[in-house]
Amino acid sequence: MSRRSSARWPARLNFARQSWGAAADAKLHARGVRAQSARETRHGFLQDVVKSIVIWTLCCLLQCSLVWALAHFSVSLQLPKWMSGSGWLLLGSCPVLGAERLLQRSAAGVKLRGISGDGPMKEVPSRCFPAIILLPALPGAPWFGPRRVRLLLALMAGMLLTALDRCLSPFAAVIGGCLETLLLLLRAGFASIWICDWRLQELWRKKT
Repeated sequence: MSRRSSARWPARLNFARQSWGAAADAKLHARGVRAQSARETRHGFLQDVVKSIVIWTLCCLLQCSLVWALAHFSVSLQLPKWMSGSGWLLLGSCPVLGAERLLQRSAAGVKLRGISGDGPMKEVPSRCFPAIILLPALPGAPWFGPRRVRLLLALMAGMLLTALDRCLSPFAAVIGGCLETLLLLLRAGFASIWICDWRLQELWRKKT
């Protein structure tokens, strides 16, 4: 009996070593999978920042193009003051009004579907409209002020561009519109970077 038991000990030791090695390999593999998924998630967050800044840059270039086009046509066609003033009012107020919604659709990933908004929204019965999706609020929102503040700022920006066009020249209104667009772009870029940092910190907290 002693010889048989002594002969079985090496086999048991080899089996224990193999099982321990397999368990260690499984742990290393699981750790590598988690690290890879976390790396891909961080890479996705950085891509969202780049996409958001690119989208905002393109929208701001479009806004500046519209401002220059309005100034050009108001001078070349000699538009009446009420017509050009209405255009400047729209070009000054619309970017401020739509800034928060555009940031909500671009800062945490491009979201083309869904309803955006930062205030209390009425619940829609899912039986009537099953395809309606409410976009989640951004961290730190609202980034461009509450809704009433945005309305006031939009009205002030539109009236300022109209006053510049009426009192000075269309070129002065163009400069004011481009400055407004630049300020919105800087604010959106800062918000996108801050939101990315917040998402990375949340990912690190979940990991730890």
